[in-house]
Amino acid sequence: MSDIDLHYLSQCYGRAFASCELVVPGVNRTYRLAAGGDVYYLRLYRPVGRSPAEIAFELRLLREVRPTPGLDVARPIRTVDGADCAQVPFGGVGRAACLFEALNGRPIADDPEDVALFGSALAKLHDALAGIGGGGARLLDPGALCAHATGSLASISGSEEAQRAIDRCRAEMLGDPAAHGLPSGNCHGDARLANAIVQNGTVGFFDFDDCGCGPYLLDLGTAAWHFALGDPSRTAALIAALLEGYGSERPLSQAERRVLPHYVKLAEVRSLLFLAEFCTLADGLWRPVLDRATNLLERELTI
Repeated sequence: MSDIDLHYLSQCYGRAFASCELVVPGVNRTYRLAAGGDVYYLRLYRPVGRSPAEIAFELRLLREVRPTPGLDVARPIRTVDGADCAQVPFGGVGRAACLFEALNGRPIADDPEDVALFGSALAKLHDALAGIGGGGARLLDPGALCAHATGSLASISGSEEAQRAIDRCRAEMLGDPAAHGLPSGNCHGDARLANAIVQNGTVGFFDFDDCGCGPYLLDLGTAAWHFALGDPSRTAALIAALLEGYGSERPLSQAERRVLPHYVKLAEVRSLLFLAEFCTLADGLWRPVLDRATNLLERELTI
């Protein structure tokens, strides 16, 4: 039993959907749909915190990304009326939803070979998205993101130490001359292994919900942050493979290498911001999240 009206969706997209399975719950809900032997994914966008213009920009990026060997993205499908999104009834209200083509492939393994391939594809993605403009692009400004996170955490009991750690990180980043004027452009926004697949050497990216325009290090820092949260004995090798792969397509400057630790910490800050704004945790769950964040933000990271 699906909580999505398949008959209505079939009319919207001109496809006879036979099944619908929720695969990712949360503020954005993702469903796997089947029609005539083909598989699609439907994203039900969160009802707040994402403007129609930002959604339209995301879909424009995915439609206009330049074809590149070794790179693919999950492309959006318009409704039969030519609209970017359908308005899907859910929980008594209409929510914007978009249908995407399914990417074929396997999950990317957290081993150096796959991570290097992911890194090279990420550099290709940055190049393939470069120059795609228009209104609605979310500005991924590191200083503003930190300030926003501090403000959002103000209502969370016991978050004072984490707020101070964020403020220190923001001051260190903004005070570092190397952190200014970095190569920038359209970014994935949540570049991690779980948001990509690989088939025959081609890496396909999906889930561009956090896309925007900012320093390319934002994507590299996000990927490195996920490795930093994993097995400490493997972190250095995986980050080295990520940078080697990325650098094979776009060599990093000395300034970028120097300030990358700032962007690893920024990924932690952005995670806190998302939790504070959209995934309100029970009081008992906030303490370990805040402690982990504070510990990471106060560490001296060497990459």
